[in-house]
This record gives sequence, C-alpha cells and structure tokens, in this order.
Amino acid sequence: MNINSHVLEIIQGVIGKYCETQNRNFSVTLINKLQCNYVCLQIPLEQMIAQCEEFLIPALASVKQSFLLNLEANKQGVSLHYQIDDSEQVSTLDFHGLLATKEPVSLALDISQNIDVLTDCEALFKSCLITSDNTHERFGLNFKLFNSTFKETVQIEDLRHLSGDALTDKLNGDSINRHIKLCTISDISELSQENKLSKKILGWPFFDTDLITILTTFHTQTRLSVLVADDSLPSQIATKVMLEMLGCLVTCAENGASALTLAQNEPFDLLLLDERMPGMFGSDVAQQLVRQNTPNNNTPKVILTGLTGDEQIAELFEKGITHYLQKPVTKAVLEKFIKPWQLAS
Repeated sequence: MNINSHVLEIIQGVIGKYCETQNRNFSVTLINKLQCNYVCLQIPLEQMIAQCEEFLIPALASVKQSFLLNLEANKQGVSLHYQIDDSEQVSTLDFHGLLATKEPVSLALDISQNIDVLTDCEALFKSCLITSDNTHERFGLNFKLFNSTFKETVQIEDLRHLSGDALTDKLNGDSINRHIKLCTISDISELSQENKLSKKILGWPFFDTDLITILTTFHTQTRLSVLVADDSLPSQIATKVMLEMLGCLVTCAENGASALTLAQNEPFDLLLLDERMPGMFGSDVAQQLVRQNTPNNNTPKVILTGLTGDEQIAELFEKGITHYLQKPVTKAVLEKFIKPWQLAS
C-alpha cells in the first residue's frame, strides 16, 4: 500500500517545532520552486520525518541569523537545498518517491503586490525580504515595514506572541479584510483541530507559495462581480472603467432585456441599472428578478438615474430597487458606495 507524505507540511513542522522548543527566533525563508501547495511523496510518514530531522536539525542548530531552504523537483522525487547565514555553501538532500502535486499556485495577483509587515521581529522582516528577492520575478512581491499612509496595502500581522484564548479572540474580533494573521505551527495545529482556521492565517515558518495562495484569495474575494446596464455607450464605458479601477469584475449590458437575461443566468455581487433604457427600464429589470427564481433574487439592485423627486424614487424602490445613485456618478461616489461589499466579501 502506498503511503503519501506531505513534504511541505513535514518540513514546516520540523522547523517550526525546533524553533519553538529551542526558543530560537532567526530568519527562516522557505522557497517552493515547484509552485504547488500540495506536494506528496509516496514515502512512509515516519521515514520522511526522520530524514528531515536528521538533515535539518543540525543545520538549524548552527544558524546565527538566517536559514534559507529551497524545494525543487528532481528526476526521482524532490530535493531540499539549504544555505545558512551568509554562506554560499549549499547542502542538499534528495527524496526518492513518486511525486503527487495538486492545487497549483494561481498567479492571479497584481504585477506588483505590496505587503506591509506589522511586526517588531527583525528576523521575520528579514525573512520576508529574502522571500521577496527570490520570488519577485515570479510573483511581484514587495515587502516593507508598516507604512500607515498606504491603508489599502495587504498586511502581515505577527500574532506569534499570542496563544490560546487571546489568539482566538484576536482572530474572531479583527474584521480588517486585508490582514494576514501570522501564527506558530503549533497554534495552527490547535486552531485546525478546533475548526477555527480561516483562509487568512499563515503558519510560521511559511513557504512562499503559502503566502501567494492567501494573496490570491484576497485578490479573488475583493474582486466584486458587477453587472452594469446602460444604453448610453459613453456612460456605460465610463462606469465600467471606474469600477475596474476600483478592482471590480464588470459585465455590461446595452439595454434592459440583455441585463435581465444575464441576471437570470449568472450570479453577481451588485447590479447597477440605468433607469431610462429603451424597451425595459432598470426598475423593470429589478421587478422581474424579484418575481422570478433567479441567482440574483437577493442581489443589491442599484438604480442609476437623474430622477430626484421623492415620489419618483419611492416608486423605484417599490418595484425592487434597493439602492439609488444619482447620475452622473463619479469615481469617488462609486468607491464609497461599493466599499461595504468589498469589505464583506
């Protein structure tokens, strides 16, 4: 019977356990050149752990400042290569076994992703900088110490000093959408057993591909899917461009009938409907969607109109409209309006 051993988890566990039990706090950088987060070899678990401990622990014991580990494929399995401190000497361990890889790392990131590091730990920041040097061309990562002037930047928040109830309270109480929570390997194990893990928790030490996976999740989650219906092409294009600049995925419809067909078959996070369209008004689209069983029954339905009268606007809401924006709409107005949905996504 073949037994699969998860290479990344075993390496992280060995290094994390050593750092915790020996109370060591040096820079650890793990580079996964397979660019895949599920890397298994058909080797018994106990055998792989023993080999990793025999190879890694003496090296970790000699570290003064930094430890760099690379994982690469070879013809018969995978190879581990480490360097210690500023030494150019590379030590290698080959694992032989059938390689099983799943969950390839998505590259759905901005060309240049800025990441703030919220920590007092110099070793952590140094490790992030080494990660950045090794992965910038592949992933475009830029690490820097926290700079409060860039409030939209993704942030790694160091929570390794917390444990138990204090950590759980922090994770449950923090609603900031673009924070990555950094915890120890042992805390990750405990949180996993209690089913309190989220997709925004990063175990220390971490592979570069672990970080990329979380960043891709952020990128996907904050990318609202918006339907824009407007018969005026200039107005439609302007709204589309502004929403895309704000990170939205935009689908356009040139009239009410097209908007209704799209909304009957495809789920959206927001529907932005111009009121005065030929054949079917925006409020008519909303009314049809409310009456029918569609993927957008409960989707917010935003009317874009120049109407300002209280009675006229009240009639729109009676037909199923849930929000109102007065035309012409500016980027500043759109940014403020969509923010609650971006934060909740």
